[in-house]
Amino acid sequence: MAGTYQVGQSKTLSGVYSLIMALVSGVTGSPRGIVAVPFTADWGPVNELRVLGRATEFDVLFNTKEGQSGIGTDTTAQKVRTLAYKALPNQVLGYRMATSSASKASATLAQGWTLETVYPTKRQFKAAVKAGVAVNAVTVQIVENGIILAAVEDTDPLALANKLNATGLVTVQAMGAALPATTAGVDFTGGDNGANVTTTEYSNFLAEIEADHTANGIALDGVTDVQVNAMFDAWLRRVRDEGLYITAARGGLATWDSDLTLANAASKALNYRGVINVGNGCDGYTSAEMAIFTAAYAASIPLNMGMTDQVVPFTYVNVKTPLNVGGRTTAKNSGTLLFMVEGGQVVIDEDVNTLTTAVGLESAEMGSIRINNTLDYIVGSLEAFGNEYKKSRSNTQEARRTYAALVESTFFAPLARQEVIQPGFTYQEDPDYHGKNAVFPTKLNQAFFTSTFTPVDSMEQIYQKFGVQF
Repeated sequence: MAGTYQVGQSKTLSGVYSLIMALVSGVTGSPRGIVAVPFTADWGPVNELRVLGRATEFDVLFNTKEGQSGIGTDTTAQKVRTLAYKALPNQVLGYRMATSSASKASATLAQGWTLETVYPTKRQFKAAVKAGVAVNAVTVQIVENGIILAAVEDTDPLALANKLNATGLVTVQAMGAALPATTAGVDFTGGDNGANVTTTEYSNFLAEIEADHTANGIALDGVTDVQVNAMFDAWLRRVRDEGLYITAARGGLATWDSDLTLANAASKALNYRGVINVGNGCDGYTSAEMAIFTAAYAASIPLNMGMTDQVVPFTYVNVKTPLNVGGRTTAKNSGTLLFMVEGGQVVIDEDVNTLTTAVGLESAEMGSIRINNTLDYIVGSLEAFGNEYKKSRSNTQEARRTYAALVESTFFAPLARQEVIQPGFTYQEDPDYHGKNAVFPTKLNQAFFTSTFTPVDSMEQIYQKFGVQF
């Protein structure tokens, strides 16, 4: 006899019984390079989070295009697509916001046919019906601004309806008994993209990101509304306190380009290591729009690299005048991230978030984006690992020591080899809670650990002394 058994179970018949169980052999780090951004659009699913790895996936779903800036458009999808993917993230968590006014457009054809757009939209679709190539066939074309987006042909009404449903552009809401009559073009009407969004739609997006719990970078879509940004800031501080270690980037109006005091004042008011405040814009994008790129870039840069002096894929900064040494120094001391031109290339000036005045147990060194990335990664990864480890372990001294050894050997040691942290790290049972010299009592289900490590920062300042001999 053979088969499986459970711990504590005893079989009646003789035989060989097996138990297969997964073992936790090491710490798996939290994923990085995942940025979340909301936007308005004239195509695509509304008010639902979509995981988009490639820019081409974004293009197909939301009708955006490679090489377009999105500046001056009525919706923000194109800006988000262009700016987020310039930073080469692993994933974009895209969310098309739409109000309750969002509605699909429809067109009615002769012989009792009604076509409806797949998504809520204001796109200028027409349905044209022409004689088909085959005998007794008709061809239905979906046309936008003179461009044929889809054309299907058939002699049978049901087959024609199935082909229209497969275009990804329209669905047949009502099918006539006969094929639709020929027509040069019937406009789709009644559609609305719901792009006039408010605080409510932004709040719904943030709720989705909180529930998903995978993003490590986030920005809004260039919005500068005071109420929206206040809500965003309050949300960020709350979710970070509750274990969603996500870094936000934000910016301001186009006036910031010429007057950095506005950006610096905003940075000082924020004073929070989880927020990067972008002080100026590039290539015609405002600082608030450049925050989309910045959030994706900060989320994706390797943990052993800083952002100072990194070349970024833009051509120019909007206004050069404030970017002298004095302006840059004041911005850094205020916690404002700037873009500047150096050697004909656009670079990030200093690797800073908005923390400039340490609060509570924090220190000024945490005002570095690289340091903040390291701290968030370590804390988030070990919280996730601990949640998995505790599921199958009793709270014994041996289990606690095994856990601590795993953390040191499989998590901290690789980070030290990659120069994310310095050698000399520790992770062990907290002697204040465990052992014969414990100071504080613990419950039977509580395990306390203490750790020390030193993050590695970038070599941003080099000092040279020259002794010249003659």
